[in-house]
Amino acid sequence: MNHSSKERAPLAQQPALHSDEPAPAETVLHIPAKRLRTYDKVKPGDPTATVQQTGPGTNGEPLAYVHVPQDAPTGGRQARPAFTLTGPNGEPCGSVRSLGDGVYEVYDGDGSALGRITRRAGRTLPWPRRVRWSVQPARGGALTGEVGTRTAWAVFVLISPLYFLCWAVMAAQGSLWLLLGEKGEAKKEAAWEMEPPTWTRWRADDDPEPAIEYRTGRKYRLTAPRLDHRLAYAQAVLHVWDRA
Repeated sequence: MNHSSKERAPLAQQPALHSDEPAPAETVLHIPAKRLRTYDKVKPGDPTATVQQTGPGTNGEPLAYVHVPQDAPTGGRQARPAFTLTGPNGEPCGSVRSLGDGVYEVYDGDGSALGRITRRAGRTLPWPRRVRWSVQPARGGALTGEVGTRTAWAVFVLISPLYFLCWAVMAAQGSLWLLLGEKGEAKKEAAWEMEPPTWTRWRADDDPEPAIEYRTGRKYRLTAPRLDHRLAYAQAVLHVWDRA
């Protein structure tokens, strides 16, 4: 797999992709592209998304590339397409395969099992339940995280009627701009939206500190060194796709 030399970072700045060592503590991952819906339009061999390192002292160095087969079926939120991860120089890093019902198996570059990622869907009735993610490494305890805090969801529900009122007003304004031939202004009116709570913290039951933390901006902070970085990459990619 060939990637331009401008995208490659020095190997000294990369985690050891073929070792069992976890990613360093305080690593921040950033996945800048939301291209799940158009993965079948990506040129063969080109990555669908990139996992980058960000934060102080970094320059957005690529840590891994995400590749989705162009003929992969679309299975909705509970069965995302299979994908592979390659290192910054094209070396095999891992692969993810959906088993359906929100369950994903993660393998290393040699095909050995690294762990399992599970997404439990949220619901409103008969009682509210947030989307819940869990990461079960092949060795070690599970990490779980629920999307959004209870307080954030309560506020979101309370202000939703106001949002829909504002959306209706802005939609009417956008339609007026279209009638006047101002497509640019119409797009601005249509771009505003209220996103549901996203803060997610993956942690073990016996550990108050999160292993992975997501707040906003498709950035994931790895705060515990014991989680294999390939599992962290896979969970981050699936979580980004869930927000798309």
